[in-house]
Amino acid sequence: MSRRNHLHDEMRWRAVSILKTVARQSVVARELNAHRSFIHRLWNHYQRDQNASRRLGSGRRRITTTANNRYLLQCARRRRTLTARQLAS
Repeated sequence: MSRRNHLHDEMRWRAVSILKTVARQSVVARELNAHRSFIHRLWNHYQRDQNASRRLGSGRRRITTTANNRYLLQCARRRRTLTARQLAS
């Protein structure tokens, strides 16, 4: 049986409401087809912040540095026929 990587906000709030009724985390995980550790982290997040919504901005930043920008510009001027995808690689 496959597990989901994340739940939508509606499902997150549903999990929190089930957990408030003193249900076990493993039961909630089985019911929502999510991993038990995910439900555990969700419950800890809710207890700490009183919020079950997904946190925005997580993951790797996609911003290039000034040095990278200069290097890409230099490469683009040297070989004008390259596409943006080829430059990025």
